[in-house]
Amino acid sequence: MDSSALHNDREIFKRIARGDAQAFAEFYDAYAVKLALYVSRFLGSELWAEEIVHDTFLKLWSIRETLTTVETPAAFVYRMIANRAKDHLKHQEHEVKLQQHLVRHLQHANTTQDLLDYQRGEKLYRLAIQQLPAQRALVFKMRHEQGMSYDEIARELELSRHTVRNLLNLALKDIRHYLLQHGDIAGAVALICFLK
Repeated sequence: MDSSALHNDREIFKRIARGDAQAFAEFYDAYAVKLALYVSRFLGSELWAEEIVHDTFLKLWSIRETLTTVETPAAFVYRMIANRAKDHLKHQEHEVKLQQHLVRHLQHANTTQDLLDYQRGEKLYRLAIQQLPAQRALVFKMRHEQGMSYDEIARELELSRHTVRNLLNLALKDIRHYLLQHGDIAGAVALICFLK
Protein backbone atom coordinates (compact mmCIF):
# COMPACT_ATOMS: atom_id res chain seq x y z
CA MET A 1 0.00 0.00 0.00
CA ASP A 2 1.41 3.41 -0.91
CA SER A 3 1.89 6.07 1.75
CA SER A 4 -0.92 8.31 0.48
CA ALA A 5 -3.47 5.47 0.66
CA LEU A 6 -2.23 4.55 4.15
CA HIS A 7 -2.50 8.20 5.24
CA ASN A 8 -6.02 8.41 3.78
CA ASP A 9 -7.11 5.24 5.62
CA ARG A 10 -5.73 6.58 8.91
CA GLU A 11 -7.65 9.82 8.42
CA ILE A 12 -10.82 7.89 7.65
CA PHE A 13 -10.33 5.82 10.82
CA LYS A 14 -9.95 9.01 12.85
CA ARG A 15 -13.20 10.31 11.39
CA ILE A 16 -14.94 6.98 12.07
CA ALA A 17 -13.64 7.12 15.67
CA ARG A 18 -15.49 10.45 16.01
CA GLY A 19 -18.71 8.76 14.80
CA ASP A 20 -18.57 9.99 11.18
CA ALA A 21 -20.96 7.67 9.33
CA GLN A 22 -19.92 9.08 5.95
CA ALA A 23 -16.30 8.09 6.61
CA PHE A 24 -17.48 4.63 7.63
CA ALA A 25 -19.43 4.32 4.36
CA GLU A 26 -16.34 5.42 2.39
CA PHE A 27 -14.19 2.78 4.07
CA TYR A 28 -16.88 0.15 3.52
CA ASP A 29 -17.14 1.03 -0.17
CA ALA A 30 -13.36 0.88 -0.55
CA TYR A 31 -12.89 -2.51 1.14
CA ALA A 32 -16.09 -4.58 1.37
CA VAL A 33 -15.84 -6.22 -2.07
CA LYS A 34 -12.11 -6.98 -1.67
CA LEU A 35 -12.73 -8.47 1.77
CA ALA A 36 -15.64 -10.58 0.53
CA LEU A 37 -13.47 -12.01 -2.28
CA TYR A 38 -10.68 -12.74 0.22
CA VAL A 39 -13.03 -14.53 2.61
CA SER A 40 -14.92 -16.44 -0.11
CA ARG A 41 -11.62 -17.91 -1.34
CA PHE A 42 -10.82 -18.85 2.25
CA LEU A 43 -14.25 -20.39 3.00
CA GLY A 44 -15.41 -21.44 -0.45
CA SER A 45 -18.77 -19.70 0.10
CA GLU A 46 -19.84 -16.29 -1.18
CA LEU A 47 -22.89 -16.20 1.08
CA TRP A 48 -20.90 -16.84 4.26
CA ALA A 49 -18.25 -14.39 3.06
CA GLU A 50 -20.88 -11.64 2.73
CA GLU A 51 -22.20 -12.38 6.19
CA ILE A 52 -18.74 -12.37 7.77
CA VAL A 53 -17.85 -9.07 6.06
CA HIS A 54 -21.14 -7.56 7.23
CA ASP A 55 -20.55 -8.76 10.81
CA THR A 56 -16.97 -7.48 10.75
CA PHE A 57 -18.04 -4.01 9.71
CA LEU A 58 -20.70 -4.00 12.43
CA LYS A 59 -17.99 -4.90 14.93
CA LEU A 60 -15.71 -2.21 13.49
CA TRP A 61 -18.41 0.41 14.04
CA SER A 62 -19.03 -0.83 17.58
CA ILE A 63 -15.34 -0.38 18.50
CA ARG A 64 -14.91 2.84 16.53
CA GLU A 65 -13.62 4.85 19.53
CA THR A 66 -10.47 2.67 19.57
CA LEU A 67 -9.60 3.18 15.90
CA THR A 68 -7.44 6.29 16.41
CA THR A 69 -4.57 4.07 17.58
CA VAL A 70 -4.63 1.78 14.52
CA GLU A 71 -1.50 2.31 12.41
CA THR A 72 -2.52 0.22 9.37
CA PRO A 73 -6.32 0.21 8.98
CA ALA A 74 -6.46 -2.19 6.01
CA ALA A 75 -4.27 -4.79 7.77
CA PHE A 76 -6.36 -4.34 10.94
CA VAL A 77 -9.59 -5.11 9.10
CA TYR A 78 -8.06 -8.04 7.20
CA ARG A 79 -6.96 -9.53 10.55
CA MET A 80 -10.49 -9.08 11.93
CA ILE A 81 -11.93 -10.81 8.87
CA ALA A 82 -9.42 -13.67 9.00
CA ASN A 83 -10.17 -14.28 12.69
CA ARG A 84 -13.91 -14.38 12.05
CA ALA A 85 -13.42 -16.75 9.10
CA LYS A 86 -11.28 -19.07 11.26
CA ASP A 87 -13.95 -19.03 13.98
CA HIS A 88 -16.55 -19.92 11.34
CA LEU A 89 -14.44 -22.87 10.12
CA LYS A 90 -13.94 -24.13 13.68
CA HIS A 91 -17.69 -23.93 14.27
CA GLN A 92 -18.36 -25.85 11.03
CA GLU A 93 -15.83 -28.52 11.99
CA HIS A 94 -17.51 -28.90 15.38
CA GLU A 95 -20.94 -29.21 13.74
CA VAL A 96 -19.68 -31.89 11.32
CA LYS A 97 -18.19 -33.94 14.17
CA LEU A 98 -21.42 -33.65 16.15
CA GLN A 99 -23.51 -34.73 13.17
CA GLN A 100 -21.21 -37.71 12.50
CA HIS A 101 -21.55 -38.75 16.14
CA LEU A 102 -25.34 -38.49 15.98
CA VAL A 103 -25.51 -40.48 12.74
CA ARG A 104 -23.43 -43.28 14.32
CA HIS A 105 -25.68 -43.19 17.39
CA LEU A 106 -28.90 -43.25 15.37
CA GLN A 107 -27.65 -46.13 13.19
CA HIS A 108 -27.34 -48.25 16.34
CA ALA A 109 -30.47 -46.93 18.04
CA ASN A 110 -33.44 -49.12 17.22
CA THR A 111 -35.06 -49.92 20.54
CA THR A 112 -38.68 -49.14 21.39
CA GLN A 113 -37.51 -46.43 23.80
CA ASP A 114 -35.44 -44.81 21.03
CA LEU A 115 -38.49 -44.81 18.77
CA LEU A 116 -40.67 -43.25 21.48
CA ASP A 117 -37.98 -40.61 22.14
CA TYR A 118 -37.83 -39.81 18.44
CA GLN A 119 -41.63 -39.51 18.16
CA ARG A 120 -41.72 -37.26 21.20
CA GLY A 121 -38.96 -35.11 19.71
CA GLU A 122 -40.78 -34.91 16.37
CA LYS A 123 -43.97 -33.74 18.13
CA LEU A 124 -42.03 -31.08 20.05
CA TYR A 125 -40.35 -30.00 16.81
CA ARG A 126 -43.77 -29.47 15.14
CA LEU A 127 -44.98 -27.49 18.16
CA ALA A 128 -41.79 -25.39 18.06
CA ILE A 129 -42.46 -24.47 14.41
CA GLN A 130 -46.01 -23.43 15.33
CA GLN A 131 -44.57 -20.99 17.90
CA LEU A 132 -42.44 -19.15 15.30
CA PRO A 133 -43.43 -15.70 14.03
CA ALA A 134 -45.25 -16.05 10.69
CA GLN A 135 -42.43 -14.96 8.36
CA ARG A 136 -39.82 -17.10 10.12
CA ALA A 137 -42.13 -20.12 9.99
CA LEU A 138 -42.82 -19.58 6.29
CA VAL A 139 -39.15 -19.26 5.37
CA PHE A 140 -38.26 -22.25 7.55
CA LYS A 141 -40.91 -24.48 5.95
CA MET A 142 -39.93 -23.37 2.44
CA ARG A 143 -36.33 -24.35 3.17
CA HIS A 144 -36.70 -27.51 5.26
CA GLU A 145 -40.03 -28.95 4.13
CA GLN A 146 -40.17 -27.85 0.50
CA GLY A 147 -36.41 -28.03 -0.06
CA MET A 148 -36.17 -24.59 -1.66
CA SER A 149 -32.79 -22.87 -1.97
CA TYR A 150 -31.99 -19.51 -0.37
CA ASP A 151 -32.18 -17.87 -3.79
CA GLU A 152 -35.58 -19.43 -4.59
CA ILE A 153 -36.99 -18.29 -1.25
CA ALA A 154 -35.52 -14.81 -1.68
CA ARG A 155 -37.06 -14.46 -5.15
CA GLU A 156 -40.47 -15.78 -4.12
CA LEU A 157 -40.73 -13.59 -1.02
CA GLU A 158 -38.89 -10.62 -2.54
CA LEU A 159 -36.22 -10.66 0.17
CA SER A 160 -32.43 -10.54 0.02
CA ARG A 161 -30.47 -13.78 0.47
CA HIS A 162 -28.99 -12.23 3.61
CA THR A 163 -32.48 -11.66 5.06
CA VAL A 164 -33.46 -15.24 4.23
CA ARG A 165 -30.34 -16.55 6.00
CA ASN A 166 -31.03 -14.33 9.03
CA LEU A 167 -34.65 -15.50 9.25
CA LEU A 168 -33.55 -19.14 9.03
CA ASN A 169 -30.91 -18.63 11.71
CA LEU A 170 -33.45 -16.95 13.99
CA ALA A 171 -35.95 -19.76 13.35
CA LEU A 172 -33.35 -22.39 14.23
CA LYS A 173 -32.46 -20.54 17.44
CA ASP A 174 -36.13 -20.28 18.37
CA ILE A 175 -36.72 -23.98 17.67
CA ARG A 176 -33.60 -25.00 19.60
CA HIS A 177 -34.68 -22.85 22.55
CA TYR A 178 -38.20 -24.32 22.51
CA LEU A 179 -36.92 -27.90 22.33
CA LEU A 180 -34.46 -27.36 25.14
CA GLN A 181 -37.20 -25.83 27.30
CA HIS A 182 -39.75 -28.56 26.58
CA GLY A 183 -37.78 -31.67 25.74
CA ASP A 184 -34.57 -33.49 26.26
CA ILE A 185 -31.21 -32.12 25.13
CA ALA A 186 -30.33 -35.10 22.92
CA GLY A 187 -33.53 -34.72 20.91
CA ALA A 188 -33.00 -31.00 20.49
CA VAL A 189 -29.41 -31.43 19.32
CA ALA A 190 -30.32 -34.24 16.91
CA LEU A 191 -33.18 -32.34 15.28
CA ILE A 192 -31.27 -29.09 14.90
CA CYS A 193 -28.18 -30.80 13.47
CA PHE A 194 -30.16 -32.58 10.78
CA LEU A 195 -32.01 -29.39 9.81
CA LYS A 196 -28.88 -27.46 8.86
